[in-house]
Amino acid sequence: MSNEAKTLALRWLSQRSLTVREIRDRLERRGLEAEDIDSALEDLGKRGYLNDERVAESEVRRALERHQGPGYVRARLMQRGVESSIREAQLAMLYAETDWLAIAEPLRQRYDRSSPTGRARLIRRMAREGFPASVIRRVADGERSDIIDGPEDY
Repeated sequence: MSNEAKTLALRWLSQRSLTVREIRDRLERRGLEAEDIDSALEDLGKRGYLNDERVAESEVRRALERHQGPGYVRARLMQRGVESSIREAQLAMLYAETDWLAIAEPLRQRYDRSSPTGRARLIRRMAREGFPASVIRRVADGERSDIIDGPEDY
């Protein structure tokens, strides 16, 4: 095994958490051999340095702190190359535990819903952030409900 692949991966991982695909892509761009890349990824995975679940959990927390909806979370996890089984497990947990109306509340407060322009801006912002249509409609109409939407609304 080439130490170069492992050394580069460790350097990148010391700066931020990366997915297996992100590390693989970076190493391939450096022109390293596939055998060396696979060996380095396997070793780093065994040691616990590469963990797509941990990266996915971090992305979910970050998105919720930034008041971003489930559509954004899904797209971000796909973009980072999180394996589909891990991605779907994180999203299922997210749907079960999240009150999207509460997450959207700070966005609602930023816009004047009494004017058509403010309401339209709020709707566009929530759509960009990946909120489901049912939540956008409730927030734009000024409704507040304690009902937590399920995956069927997304």
